[in-house]
Amino acid sequence: MSGRTQIPEDWEQGFVAANGIQLHYCRSGGSGPAFVVSHGFTDDGYCRLDLARELVDDFDVVLYDARGHGRSDAPDGEYGPSERAADLLELLDALALDDPILFGHSMGADTVTMAAARSPDRPRAVVLEDPVWILDGVNDDLVEEDPGGDIEEQIAWWQDHSVEDLLEADTMFRDLAERGQPDLARRVAEARRRLRPEVGRVSDAEFVDPTETYGDITAPTLIVKADADEAEREREREIAGFLPDGRIVHVDGAGHCVFWDERERATEELWRFLATV
Repeated sequence: MSGRTQIPEDWEQGFVAANGIQLHYCRSGGSGPAFVVSHGFTDDGYCRLDLARELVDDFDVVLYDARGHGRSDAPDGEYGPSERAADLLELLDALALDDPILFGHSMGADTVTMAAARSPDRPRAVVLEDPVWILDGVNDDLVEEDPGGDIEEQIAWWQDHSVEDLLEADTMFRDLAERGQPDLARRVAEARRRLRPEVGRVSDAEFVDPTETYGDITAPTLIVKADADEAEREREREIAGFLPDGRIVHVDGAGHCVFWDERERATEELWRFLATV
């Protein structure tokens, strides 16, 4: 397994002032449209390097660390979708990113949803990877597994142990390595050790209600959802129907991290959508 994660040498990385804090980012550059990735809870931007490499020949890919994650600031304040959306929108301003495609996973999907609803003229398109909807009939397993309540204790344990300890102790990391993704396992373990306790406030905030918010998103939107039984899929199709210009696809065999679990199929769906925007 390789050592500490490094981004490609020709990529830019640094910090920008956004919404009163410093956000860390890395950026591939290039002449293509901007593709900005907002990661999920307890991850960081580097956890999405595999996706970035799939896109880098055609897009200017930006991976950034949300507040309290990675190398970004952990302010003493709120961590809800409104604050994170403001962070994202000011990041776009700071990097002069016009007409970007906004991609978000889980927590990041809420961030992107709120940003796209608040500033509907900003994104060229929106991609939401397995957004968590706190509604009857969907996401029951994820809600039950919410780690927010004991996240400070969990972070303390992660920080008291090495990356190698985490890779040995967590079945998720072992599963990733066994599926041929040891570098991803290491990046996620590194992200865990960079977390700050303030991120527990993410779970204290309200989740975005898609039935109230999706109608404000005017950009073409793709929702890539995890596998589910037919009853849950139908309920999720109903929810996606609140989007004025949206479509939803379910990826067979995928869990919450769709692009990690079924990378090839999920990426095919992404490229099919990107060809239309």
